[in-house]
Amino acid sequence: MLELREVWKGAKSKGKQRWMLAGANLAVPAGRRVALLGTDAADIRTVLHVLAGVEHPDSGSVRRVGLPCWPFGSSKFIDVAGTLRQNANFLSYIYGVDGGDVAAIATELSGVKLRKGRPLKRYPLSERRQLALGLTLALQFDWYFINQRLPRVAKGRVAQIDGVIADRFSRAGVIWATTKPETVAGYCDAGLVLDQGALTFYDTLEAASEAYGKLTTGETSKRK
Repeated sequence: MLELREVWKGAKSKGKQRWMLAGANLAVPAGRRVALLGTDAADIRTVLHVLAGVEHPDSGSVRRVGLPCWPFGSSKFIDVAGTLRQNANFLSYIYGVDGGDVAAIATELSGVKLRKGRPLKRYPLSERRQLALGLTLALQFDWYFINQRLPRVAKGRVAQIDGVIADRFSRAGVIWATTKPETVAGYCDAGLVLDQGALTFYDTLEAASEAYGKLTTGETSKRK
């Protein structure tokens, strides 16, 4: 479960305070595939980061039951000055898994040929991203967070990576931030709708999409 208690998160825009979350109180059940819908991509990204724990709310608290993953596809969790094995050993220390297994899985999934003793910063950016994805998939989390789309995968490894992602997600809760609910139709089974600081949970994607549709229609009318 993810539980928000009086969560406020804001930013200043043109000298004025603007709240992306304004006293949000709600609970998201474990194991659900939840679409986080909002008209502003930057706002839903920030809310996603608050839910994942990579950004702190200005006030209030977010309680997570289970192990949350960093936003899917991110490589900010790795230490580019270290080798893959050093990063794997760090994850093993944090999460209580075998560092050798983590390194082996990450290497297999990335398809990157490792150079002994070479720090990650000396690999091409594309290879570094594939290694970061491999490290992410080497662990099983209880919550996954996606911003707009899944990360790009090297050619020839799409089927394998998709299979591992599907397996990991099948045993976890997923929150998928998007401005277009049609992109997650058939996958997500619930929704969160962000509207001017209010965050509302809907038990079905259909109900969330309907509420979001009314919201976007209102936004279009305002522009006219």
